[in-house]
Amino acid sequence: MVHRSGDEGSRARVLVGTSVGTSLEWFDFLLYGALAGTVFPYVFFPSSSSTAALLASFATFGVGFIARPFGAAFFARVTDRVGRKHTMVVTLTIMGVASFAIACLPGYAAIGVLAPILLVVLRFVQGFSVGGETSSAQIMALEHAPDQRRGLYGAVVNLGNPIGQVLVASFILGAGLAVGEEALREWAWRVPFFAGALMAVVGYFIRRHIDESPAFVEAREIGARSASPLREVFAEQGGSIARMAAIWAPNTACSFVVTTWALSYITSTLGMSSTVTFSLLLGMNVIGLALVPLGGVLSDRFGRKRVLATCMTTSMLGSFALFPLLDTRNFALMLLAMVITQGAQLTAVGVMAALFAEPFPVPVRYSGHAAVYTLNNLVAGAPAPLVAAALLALTGSPWSIVALLASMYVVSLALLRSAPETRWLPFRDNFGTSVGASAPEPRAERT
Repeated sequence: MVHRSGDEGSRARVLVGTSVGTSLEWFDFLLYGALAGTVFPYVFFPSSSSTAALLASFATFGVGFIARPFGAAFFARVTDRVGRKHTMVVTLTIMGVASFAIACLPGYAAIGVLAPILLVVLRFVQGFSVGGETSSAQIMALEHAPDQRRGLYGAVVNLGNPIGQVLVASFILGAGLAVGEEALREWAWRVPFFAGALMAVVGYFIRRHIDESPAFVEAREIGARSASPLREVFAEQGGSIARMAAIWAPNTACSFVVTTWALSYITSTLGMSSTVTFSLLLGMNVIGLALVPLGGVLSDRFGRKRVLATCMTTSMLGSFALFPLLDTRNFALMLLAMVITQGAQLTAVGVMAALFAEPFPVPVRYSGHAAVYTLNNLVAGAPAPLVAAALLALTGSPWSIVALLASMYVVSLALLRSAPETRWLPFRDNFGTSVGASAPEPRAERT
Protein backbone atom coordinates (compact mmCIF):
# COMPACT_ATOMS: atom_id res chain seq x y z
CA MET A 1 0.00 0.00 0.00
CA VAL A 2 1.36 3.41 -0.96
CA HIS A 3 0.84 6.23 1.48
CA ARG A 4 0.61 9.83 0.41
CA SER A 5 0.39 12.95 2.47
CA GLY A 6 -2.84 13.11 4.39
CA ASP A 7 -5.75 15.52 4.26
CA GLU A 8 -5.62 19.06 5.58
CA GLY A 9 -6.90 17.97 8.98
CA SER A 10 -4.08 15.44 9.37
CA ARG A 11 -1.51 18.01 8.25
CA ALA A 12 -2.87 20.55 10.72
CA ARG A 13 -2.57 18.06 13.58
CA VAL A 14 1.01 17.31 12.59
CA LEU A 15 1.91 21.00 12.46
CA VAL A 16 0.36 21.59 15.89
CA GLY A 17 2.04 18.53 17.39
CA THR A 18 5.47 19.30 15.97
CA SER A 19 5.44 23.06 16.61
CA VAL A 20 3.93 22.91 20.12
CA GLY A 21 6.34 20.22 21.22
CA THR A 22 9.32 21.98 19.67
CA SER A 23 8.30 25.25 21.36
CA LEU A 24 8.34 23.50 24.72
CA GLU A 25 11.68 21.86 24.00
CA TRP A 26 13.20 25.21 23.07
CA PHE A 27 11.62 26.93 26.03
CA ASP A 28 13.38 24.56 28.41
CA PHE A 29 16.67 24.67 26.49
CA LEU A 30 16.78 28.45 25.95
CA LEU A 31 15.69 29.20 29.50
CA TYR A 32 19.03 27.84 30.66
CA GLY A 33 20.85 30.06 28.16
CA ALA A 34 19.04 33.19 29.33
CA LEU A 35 19.79 32.45 32.98
CA ALA A 36 23.42 31.49 32.27
CA GLY A 37 24.37 35.13 31.80
CA THR A 38 22.20 36.68 34.52
CA VAL A 39 21.34 34.30 37.38
CA PHE A 40 23.41 31.11 37.36
CA PRO A 41 26.78 32.80 38.02
CA TYR A 42 25.38 33.85 41.42
CA VAL A 43 23.51 30.61 42.22
CA PHE A 44 25.91 27.90 41.06
CA PHE A 45 29.31 29.55 40.43
CA PRO A 46 30.17 31.95 43.27
CA SER A 47 33.61 33.44 42.76
CA SER A 48 35.62 36.46 43.81
CA SER A 49 35.80 37.30 40.11
CA SER A 50 32.52 38.03 38.34
CA THR A 51 34.23 37.33 35.00
CA ALA A 52 35.34 33.87 36.16
CA ALA A 53 31.83 33.07 37.37
CA LEU A 54 30.35 34.19 34.07
CA LEU A 55 32.84 32.13 32.04
CA ALA A 56 32.08 29.06 34.16
CA SER A 57 28.35 29.55 33.64
CA PHE A 58 28.73 29.91 29.87
CA ALA A 59 30.96 26.82 29.80
CA THR A 60 28.11 24.73 31.26
CA PHE A 61 25.79 26.34 28.69
CA GLY A 62 28.03 24.85 26.01
CA VAL A 63 27.67 21.36 27.49
CA GLY A 64 24.17 21.26 26.02
CA PHE A 65 25.66 21.57 22.54
CA ILE A 66 28.30 18.95 23.23
CA ALA A 67 25.47 16.57 24.15
CA ARG A 68 23.52 17.19 20.95
CA PRO A 69 25.63 14.91 18.70
CA PHE A 70 25.17 12.08 21.19
CA GLY A 71 21.40 12.60 21.11
CA ALA A 72 21.38 12.88 17.33
CA ALA A 73 23.49 9.72 16.93
CA PHE A 74 21.38 7.76 19.41
CA PHE A 75 18.11 8.70 17.75
CA ALA A 76 19.42 8.39 14.16
CA ARG A 77 18.83 4.65 14.01
CA VAL A 78 15.56 4.94 15.94
CA THR A 79 14.08 7.70 13.78
CA ASP A 80 15.14 6.35 10.38
CA ARG A 81 14.18 2.76 11.25
CA VAL A 82 11.38 2.91 13.86
CA GLY A 83 9.72 6.22 13.02
CA ARG A 84 9.68 10.00 13.42
CA LYS A 85 6.76 10.01 15.86
CA HIS A 86 8.45 7.68 18.37
CA THR A 87 11.47 9.97 18.70
CA MET A 88 9.31 13.06 19.11
CA VAL A 89 7.44 11.53 22.06
CA VAL A 90 10.57 10.23 23.79
CA THR A 91 12.62 13.43 23.46
CA LEU A 92 9.85 15.61 24.86
CA THR A 93 9.58 13.30 27.87
CA ILE A 94 13.32 13.49 28.51
CA MET A 95 13.31 17.29 28.35
CA GLY A 96 10.39 17.51 30.78
CA VAL A 97 12.19 15.35 33.33
CA ALA A 98 15.43 17.37 33.01
CA SER A 99 13.55 20.65 33.39
CA PHE A 100 11.84 19.44 36.56
CA ALA A 101 15.16 18.28 38.01
CA ILE A 102 16.81 21.68 37.37
CA ALA A 103 13.88 23.39 39.05
CA CYS A 104 14.49 21.29 42.18
CA LEU A 105 18.31 21.56 42.17
CA PRO A 106 19.84 23.24 45.27
CA GLY A 107 22.42 25.97 44.71
CA TYR A 108 26.12 26.11 45.62
CA ALA A 109 25.35 27.60 49.04
CA ALA A 110 23.34 24.49 49.97
CA ILE A 111 25.36 21.53 48.60
CA GLY A 112 28.64 23.05 47.48
CA VAL A 113 30.46 21.82 44.39
CA LEU A 114 27.87 19.07 43.85
CA ALA A 115 25.42 21.77 42.66
CA PRO A 116 27.34 22.81 39.51
CA ILE A 117 28.24 19.16 38.82
CA LEU A 118 24.58 18.13 38.82
CA LEU A 119 23.73 21.20 36.75
CA VAL A 120 26.23 20.10 34.11
CA VAL A 121 24.72 16.60 34.05
CA LEU A 122 21.20 17.96 33.60
CA ARG A 123 22.37 20.38 30.92
CA PHE A 124 23.85 17.39 29.11
CA VAL A 125 20.47 15.63 29.31
CA GLN A 126 18.78 18.71 27.85
CA GLY A 127 21.20 18.78 24.94
CA PHE A 128 20.77 15.05 24.38
CA SER A 129 17.02 15.57 24.09
CA VAL A 130 17.25 18.52 21.70
CA GLY A 131 19.73 16.53 19.59
CA GLY A 132 16.96 14.07 18.79
CA GLU A 133 13.98 16.42 18.87
CA THR A 134 14.74 19.13 16.38
CA SER A 135 15.44 17.04 13.29
CA SER A 136 12.63 14.55 13.91
CA ALA A 137 10.00 17.29 14.29
CA GLN A 138 11.16 19.21 11.23
CA ILE A 139 11.27 16.11 9.03
CA MET A 140 7.86 14.95 10.26
CA ALA A 141 6.35 18.27 9.11
CA LEU A 142 8.27 18.34 5.81
CA GLU A 143 7.23 14.81 4.88
CA HIS A 144 3.56 15.74 5.39
CA ALA A 145 3.88 18.99 3.42
CA PRO A 146 2.81 19.60 -0.19
CA ASP A 147 5.90 19.97 -2.38
CA GLN A 148 5.27 23.64 -3.07
CA ARG A 149 4.95 24.46 0.66
CA ARG A 150 7.85 22.58 2.26
CA GLY A 151 9.60 25.79 3.25
CA LEU A 152 6.48 27.07 5.02
CA TYR A 153 5.82 23.79 6.86
CA GLY A 154 9.40 23.61 8.07
CA ALA A 155 9.23 27.25 9.11
CA VAL A 156 6.10 26.65 11.20
CA VAL A 157 7.97 24.00 13.18
CA ASN A 158 10.92 26.35 13.58
CA LEU A 159 8.60 28.93 15.13
CA GLY A 160 9.37 26.88 18.23
CA ASN A 161 12.59 28.85 18.65
CA PRO A 162 11.12 32.38 18.86
CA ILE A 163 8.06 31.07 20.70
CA GLY A 164 10.39 29.49 23.24
CA GLN A 165 12.29 32.78 23.52
CA VAL A 166 9.04 34.73 24.01
CA LEU A 167 7.95 32.33 26.76
CA VAL A 168 11.35 32.55 28.46
CA ALA A 169 11.42 36.34 28.38
CA SER A 170 7.79 36.59 29.50
CA PHE A 171 8.25 34.27 32.46
CA ILE A 172 11.48 35.82 33.70
CA LEU A 173 10.38 39.39 33.03
CA GLY A 174 7.09 38.77 34.80
CA ALA A 175 8.82 37.16 37.76
CA GLY A 176 11.34 39.98 38.01
CA LEU A 177 8.63 42.64 37.99
CA ALA A 178 6.45 40.73 40.44
CA VAL A 179 9.01 39.73 43.06
CA GLY A 180 12.11 41.81 42.25
CA GLU A 181 15.56 40.98 40.87
CA GLU A 182 16.91 39.70 44.17
CA ALA A 183 14.09 37.22 44.58
CA LEU A 184 14.56 36.18 40.95
CA ARG A 185 18.13 35.16 41.76
CA GLU A 186 17.17 33.47 45.01
CA TRP A 187 14.17 31.34 44.03
CA ALA A 188 11.89 32.75 41.30
CA TRP A 189 14.16 31.50 38.48
CA ARG A 190 12.93 28.00 39.33
CA VAL A 191 9.30 28.76 38.45
CA PRO A 192 9.63 28.63 34.62
CA PHE A 193 11.50 25.31 34.85
CA PHE A 194 8.56 23.86 36.78
CA ALA A 195 6.20 25.36 34.20
CA GLY A 196 8.25 23.89 31.37
CA ALA A 197 7.98 20.44 32.90
CA LEU A 198 4.19 20.76 33.19
CA MET A 199 3.87 21.99 29.60
CA ALA A 200 5.95 19.03 28.41
CA VAL A 201 3.25 16.73 29.79
CA VAL A 202 0.66 18.51 27.62
CA GLY A 203 2.92 18.26 24.58
CA TYR A 204 3.42 14.54 25.21
CA PHE A 205 -0.30 13.80 24.89
CA ILE A 206 -0.63 15.97 21.77
CA ARG A 207 2.18 14.10 20.03
CA ARG A 208 0.81 10.69 20.91
CA HIS A 209 -2.16 11.34 18.62
CA ILE A 210 -0.51 12.55 15.40
CA ASP A 211 0.01 10.42 12.28
CA GLU A 212 3.38 8.95 11.35
CA SER A 213 5.15 10.41 8.32
CA PRO A 214 3.62 8.99 5.10
CA ALA A 215 7.03 8.96 3.39
CA PHE A 216 8.50 6.92 6.23
CA VAL A 217 5.55 4.49 6.18
CA GLU A 218 5.98 3.97 2.45
CA ALA A 219 9.73 3.46 2.81
CA ARG A 220 9.12 0.85 5.51
CA GLU A 221 6.55 -1.00 3.39
CA ILE A 222 8.79 -1.25 0.32
CA GLY A 223 11.82 -2.20 2.42
CA ALA A 224 13.77 1.01 1.75
CA ARG A 225 15.54 1.21 5.09
CA SER A 226 19.20 1.46 5.98
CA ALA A 227 20.87 -0.86 8.47
CA SER A 228 23.12 1.95 9.70
CA PRO A 229 21.72 5.27 8.47
CA LEU A 230 24.15 7.59 10.25
CA ARG A 231 27.26 5.75 9.08
CA GLU A 232 25.84 5.48 5.57
CA VAL A 233 25.00 9.15 5.20
CA PHE A 234 28.46 10.23 6.36
CA ALA A 235 30.11 7.76 4.00
CA GLU A 236 28.14 8.86 0.95
CA GLN A 237 27.38 12.54 1.63
CA GLY A 238 29.94 13.60 4.23
CA GLY A 239 31.15 16.49 2.10
CA SER A 240 27.64 17.90 1.71
CA ILE A 241 27.09 17.64 5.47
CA ALA A 242 30.28 19.54 6.25
CA ARG A 243 29.52 22.22 3.66
CA MET A 244 25.97 22.84 4.90
CA ALA A 245 27.14 22.97 8.51
CA ALA A 246 29.81 25.53 7.60
CA ILE A 247 27.30 27.61 5.63
CA TRP A 248 24.97 27.83 8.62
CA ALA A 249 27.69 28.35 11.27
CA PRO A 250 27.67 32.20 11.39
CA ASN A 251 23.89 32.23 11.82
CA THR A 252 24.21 30.04 14.90
CA ALA A 253 27.14 31.96 16.35
CA CYS A 254 25.48 35.33 15.82
CA SER A 255 22.21 34.09 17.28
CA PHE A 256 23.77 32.97 20.55
CA VAL A 257 25.92 36.07 20.80
CA VAL A 258 22.78 38.21 20.56
CA THR A 259 20.36 36.09 22.61
CA THR A 260 22.72 34.76 25.30
CA TRP A 261 26.03 36.60 25.63
CA ALA A 262 24.64 40.08 24.87
CA LEU A 263 22.31 39.72 27.84
CA SER A 264 25.29 39.56 30.19
CA TYR A 265 27.00 42.40 28.27
CA ILE A 266 23.98 44.62 28.86
CA THR A 267 23.80 43.83 32.58
CA SER A 268 27.50 43.48 33.44
CA THR A 269 29.25 45.93 31.08
CA LEU A 270 26.50 48.49 30.51
CA GLY A 271 25.17 48.21 34.06
CA MET A 272 21.51 47.87 33.07
CA SER A 273 18.94 45.68 34.81
CA SER A 274 17.89 42.20 33.72
CA THR A 275 14.43 43.69 33.19
CA VAL A 276 15.84 45.60 30.22
CA THR A 277 17.56 42.53 28.79
CA PHE A 278 14.50 40.33 28.90
CA SER A 279 12.30 43.12 27.56
CA LEU A 280 14.65 43.33 24.58
CA LEU A 281 14.55 39.56 24.16
CA LEU A 282 10.75 39.60 24.29
CA GLY A 283 10.35 42.41 21.76
CA MET A 284 12.87 40.91 19.34
CA ASN A 285 11.21 37.49 19.30
CA VAL A 286 7.66 38.80 19.04
CA ILE A 287 8.80 40.36 15.77
CA GLY A 288 10.52 37.06 14.93
CA LEU A 289 7.17 35.24 15.06
CA ALA A 290 6.34 36.91 11.74
CA LEU A 291 9.82 36.65 10.23
CA VAL A 292 10.32 32.87 10.51
CA PRO A 293 7.28 31.90 8.38
CA LEU A 294 8.11 34.75 6.00
CA GLY A 295 11.47 33.11 5.34
CA GLY A 296 9.78 29.80 4.59
CA VAL A 297 7.26 31.36 2.20
CA LEU A 298 9.95 33.33 0.36
CA SER A 299 12.13 30.25 0.01
CA ASP A 300 9.22 28.35 -1.56
CA ARG A 301 8.87 31.16 -4.08
CA PHE A 302 12.47 32.15 -4.81
CA GLY A 303 14.55 29.16 -3.68
CA ARG A 304 16.51 28.43 -0.51
CA LYS A 305 19.85 29.94 -1.59
CA ARG A 306 18.59 33.35 -2.64
CA VAL A 307 16.66 33.97 0.58
CA LEU A 308 19.44 32.64 2.77
CA ALA A 309 22.09 34.80 1.09
CA THR A 310 19.96 37.93 1.59
CA CYS A 311 19.36 37.13 5.26
CA MET A 312 23.01 36.39 5.99
CA THR A 313 24.22 39.56 4.29
CA THR A 314 21.74 41.62 6.31
CA SER A 315 22.76 39.96 9.57
CA MET A 316 26.46 40.48 8.82
CA LEU A 317 25.95 44.18 8.15
CA GLY A 318 23.74 44.44 11.22
CA SER A 319 26.48 43.04 13.44
CA PHE A 320 28.54 46.19 12.80
CA ALA A 321 25.73 48.29 14.28
CA LEU A 322 25.00 45.94 17.18
CA PHE A 323 27.36 47.28 19.85
CA PRO A 324 27.25 50.98 18.93
CA LEU A 325 23.47 50.84 19.28
CA LEU A 326 23.55 48.75 22.47
CA ASP A 327 26.05 51.19 23.98
CA THR A 328 23.55 54.05 23.62
CA ARG A 329 21.54 52.51 26.49
CA ASN A 330 18.46 53.74 24.64
CA PHE A 331 15.86 50.96 24.66
CA ALA A 332 14.46 51.66 21.18
CA LEU A 333 17.91 51.75 19.59
CA MET A 334 19.00 48.65 21.49
CA LEU A 335 15.93 46.80 20.24
CA LEU A 336 16.65 47.97 16.70
CA ALA A 337 20.18 46.57 16.95
CA MET A 338 18.93 43.16 18.03
CA VAL A 339 16.13 43.06 15.46
CA ILE A 340 18.49 43.81 12.54
CA THR A 341 20.94 41.06 13.46
CA GLN A 342 18.69 38.42 15.01
CA GLY A 343 15.67 39.32 12.89
CA ALA A 344 17.54 38.52 9.70
CA GLN A 345 18.76 35.31 11.30
CA LEU A 346 15.19 34.33 12.28
CA THR A 347 14.07 34.89 8.69
CA ALA A 348 16.83 32.49 7.65
CA VAL A 349 15.54 29.97 10.21
CA GLY A 350 12.42 29.77 8.03
CA VAL A 351 14.62 28.27 5.31
CA MET A 352 16.63 25.93 7.52
CA ALA A 353 14.40 22.86 7.88
CA ALA A 354 13.95 22.35 4.15
CA LEU A 355 17.55 23.26 3.36
CA PHE A 356 18.93 20.63 5.75
CA ALA A 357 16.50 17.85 4.74
CA GLU A 358 16.09 18.11 0.97
CA PRO A 359 19.48 16.67 -0.09
CA PHE A 360 18.84 13.33 1.68
CA PRO A 361 16.64 10.35 0.70
CA VAL A 362 13.95 9.11 3.10
CA PRO A 363 15.87 6.12 4.58
CA VAL A 364 18.68 8.38 5.88
CA ARG A 365 16.91 11.75 5.96
CA TYR A 366 16.82 12.18 9.73
CA SER A 367 20.46 11.13 10.01
CA GLY A 368 21.57 13.61 7.35
CA HIS A 369 19.54 16.50 8.76
CA ALA A 370 20.65 15.78 12.33
CA ALA A 371 24.30 15.50 11.28
CA VAL A 372 24.24 18.96 9.67
CA TYR A 373 22.31 20.51 12.52
CA THR A 374 24.31 19.10 15.42
CA LEU A 375 27.72 19.54 13.77
CA ASN A 376 26.92 23.20 13.16
CA ASN A 377 25.74 23.76 16.72
CA LEU A 378 28.69 21.93 18.24
CA VAL A 379 31.24 23.98 16.31
CA ALA A 380 29.49 27.38 16.24
CA GLY A 381 26.81 27.36 18.94
CA ALA A 382 28.47 25.80 21.97
CA PRO A 383 31.52 28.09 22.12
CA ALA A 384 29.83 31.32 20.95
CA PRO A 385 28.94 32.89 24.35
CA LEU A 386 32.18 31.67 25.92
CA VAL A 387 34.34 32.95 23.03
CA ALA A 388 32.52 36.30 23.05
CA ALA A 389 33.09 36.73 26.80
CA ALA A 390 36.75 35.71 26.46
CA LEU A 391 37.35 38.09 23.53
CA LEU A 392 35.89 41.01 25.43
CA ALA A 393 37.99 40.18 28.49
CA LEU A 394 41.12 39.81 26.35
CA THR A 395 40.76 42.83 24.06
CA GLY A 396 38.47 45.08 26.06
CA SER A 397 36.54 45.84 22.87
CA PRO A 398 33.38 44.25 21.45
CA TRP A 399 34.72 44.95 17.95
CA SER A 400 36.82 41.80 18.25
CA ILE A 401 33.54 39.86 18.42
CA VAL A 402 32.17 41.70 15.38
CA ALA A 403 35.33 40.96 13.41
CA LEU A 404 35.02 37.24 14.14
CA LEU A 405 31.34 37.14 13.13
CA ALA A 406 31.98 39.09 9.92
CA SER A 407 34.80 36.73 8.94
CA MET A 408 32.51 33.74 9.43
CA TYR A 409 29.82 35.32 7.27
CA VAL A 410 32.25 36.04 4.43
CA VAL A 411 33.39 32.41 4.34
CA SER A 412 29.82 31.13 4.58
CA LEU A 413 28.53 33.30 1.75
CA ALA A 414 31.35 32.09 -0.49
CA LEU A 415 30.43 28.46 0.24
CA LEU A 416 26.74 29.16 -0.32
CA ARG A 417 27.44 30.59 -3.76
CA SER A 418 28.89 27.27 -4.94
CA ALA A 419 26.25 25.07 -3.25
CA PRO A 420 23.40 23.53 -5.30
CA GLU A 421 19.82 24.77 -4.93
CA THR A 422 17.79 22.10 -3.07
CA ARG A 423 14.29 23.49 -3.67
CA TRP A 424 13.76 21.39 -6.82
CA LEU A 425 15.10 18.04 -5.58
CA PRO A 426 12.74 15.02 -5.44
CA PHE A 427 11.60 14.67 -1.84
CA ARG A 428 8.61 12.59 -0.77
CA ASP A 429 9.31 9.77 -3.23
CA ASN A 430 13.09 9.91 -2.89
CA PHE A 431 14.08 6.53 -1.47
CA GLY A 432 17.45 6.40 -3.23
CA THR A 433 18.15 4.21 -6.23
CA SER A 434 18.49 1.30 -3.79
CA VAL A 435 18.51 0.73 -0.09
CA GLY A 436 21.58 2.56 1.03
CA ALA A 437 21.78 4.72 -2.06
CA SER A 438 22.71 8.34 -1.89
CA ALA A 439 20.40 11.19 -2.83
CA PRO A 440 19.95 11.93 -6.53
CA GLU A 441 22.01 14.57 -8.22
CA PRO A 442 20.49 18.06 -7.95
CA ARG A 443 18.44 19.30 -10.89
CA ALA A 444 19.46 22.49 -12.59
CA GLU A 445 18.49 25.49 -10.54
CA ARG A 446 15.34 27.21 -11.74
CA THR A 447 15.00 30.92 -12.13
